[in-house]
Formats: sequence, C-alpha cells, structure tokens
Amino acid sequence: MSILINTKTYIKIFLVYIIIFELIFQICFFFNFSFIKKPDLYYNGFCDQKYWHLVDNSISFQNNTKYHPILTIIKKNIFIPEKLKNGSDTESKTGTKKDISIYGSSYNNHNDFIAHFNNSNINFQNYALESYGLDQIYLSYKLTAHLNKNKTILIGFLLEDLDRSIFSKREYNKVKFSKIDNIFEIKNIPIDLKKEIKFNFDFYLFRFLKNFYNLISSDFDPRQSKCKIEIKKDLFIYFLNEIEKLSKLNNQKIIVITYNLKQDLINKPSWRYKFIKDQLKERNITHIDSYKILKNKSSNNLENIDSFFGNDLHNNYLSFGFIFDAIKEKL
Repeated sequence: MSILINTKTYIKIFLVYIIIFELIFQICFFFNFSFIKKPDLYYNGFCDQKYWHLVDNSISFQNNTKYHPILTIIKKNIFIPEKLKNGSDTESKTGTKKDISIYGSSYNNHNDFIAHFNNSNINFQNYALESYGLDQIYLSYKLTAHLNKNKTILIGFLLEDLDRSIFSKREYNKVKFSKIDNIFEIKNIPIDLKKEIKFNFDFYLFRFLKNFYNLISSDFDPRQSKCKIEIKKDLFIYFLNEIEKLSKLNNQKIIVITYNLKQDLINKPSWRYKFIKDQLKERNITHIDSYKILKNKSSNNLENIDSFFGNDLHNNYLSFGFIFDAIKEKL
C-alpha cells in the first residue's frame, strides 16, 4: 500500500514539474525571449513549417531584385510572365542548343559559377536566384519555357532544395503545392508578402524532447531525417514529369546539376541523393553529379574536400570549374 502511495506521489510531483517547465516555455515565447525562442531547439527545418514561423526574417529586395506574384522574388533584369496559363500571352522566342537558359537556386547564381560562363563564348540567360526551392525553380522554368524554345535548359539545385517545396513560408511567404485527390494544385498565389502567421500554440517542452530524440536518431544531422519523405518524393516526380513535358513541347535539351553540401562528401549523402539520381537515370535525363565529380577529384588528385568549398559553404571557383567542364562536355 505504501509503495502505491509513493508511486502516486512521484507521479504528481513529476506532472507538477512538467507543468512548471511548460509554463516557463510559454512565458518565454509570449514575451519573445530570443535566448529560448530558437527554432532548432524544437523543430526540424527540413520538415516542420513551425520552424519557419519562428524565423523572424522577412524579405528585403536588393537593387537587382523585385516582387513577383508567383515566385515571390525575381531579378529585375530578367522578364518572367506573371500568369500561369497555357499559351502565354507573351510571344514565344527561339534559340539554338548552343544557347543556355539557367535555372536554379544560389548555386547556379553564384558569382564563381557564373564567372566560368562569362569567361567563355557561351550565350546564356540566368533565371536562378538565391532562396529558391525546387518548386520555385520548376515554376520559373514553366513560366519562361516558351521564351527559350530550342535551347539547352540547365537546371541546378542543392539536394535539400527539394525540402523547401513543402513549405508555404521560409524566409518569406511563398508558393506551395498541395496534393488534392492525387493532383497537385498551386496554393498561396498571388503571393501576399504582408500576410502574417497567427500565433501558433504548441507544447514546447514536448517539442524540445521530441526534437532532441529525433536528432539523436539522425546522428545530429536533421537532413538525414526521412520526415515527410513520401510527399517530397511525389513532388520531385511531379516536377520532373512536368519539366519533361515542357522540354519536349519546346524542343529543349535538359541538363540537371545536383549539388551536395560538404558534409555529404565527408560523411555520406542523405536519402535524397540516390532517389534523385535514380529518377534522372530512369528518364535518361542528362545528369551532372557534383558529388561524384568532387569525390573522384578528391581521390585522384589527393585534393582536400575543404578546398572545393568557400566560406559561404557553397562550391568555390575551383569546384565550379570542374562542374563547368562537365557542362561543356554535355553541350
């Protein structure tokens, strides 16, 4: 009988402590105490929308960028139609396979990457932009495919750019594809930059403990988590199928570059690498595999992996040069 009483007492004490700690979390969040309101403590930025709700960043247009109702942000000197419809009201334009239209995120817009094109005789147009997810990359191509008939289309992305596609907000409000009755539909357009996220109540002590457990399970690399893996795979297959259709319609050659973070070369790639590689191979799409290129260069030339990356964690001029050489071979 005494054991039962002691057990009940311990449970009550345990519950009281849980309530106290949760109240402390709630108070800290309510008053925006930055030392505790850190999204990495509670959520996985590759899975949880609430992670990005806690990120206070808001978009600030640079001198060379402007608002776009579908992509949120584009370059000022590049024309991209603002309506998604077949048979665009903008006149089609043609080129040749020697002309390249570049799409992607920060890697394909990196100064060290573009420098190789500037030092060549290749005629190119660059739609790539920092912060783009694979959904925005696909849409930037869809909106401009008719403006680049007969050209070579160069699409480059970091493997984790796929994860950005599941969110309606990251550093800014963005487009989102929702699967309804097995059909992907575009939501959130036109993009409302002023739309604010309402306060989201959560049990932060539980989130903290759950996130810590998940980090242990993934060797403290949140990228290795397979959270929402099915919707991510479905999105990639959808984007790839649509890109294939558009490229055939516009007589274009597709080249895809996949980029990896330095951790992939030092340790091992995430599940994304094999999945994306297999999907490209299945469709016989020309694939420039930066992971394979840099791994081979490192082994053959005894190069240090660090020598391939800059301070901004992107590839540097040296490794972009290896990738550019591979591009020229495929043209």
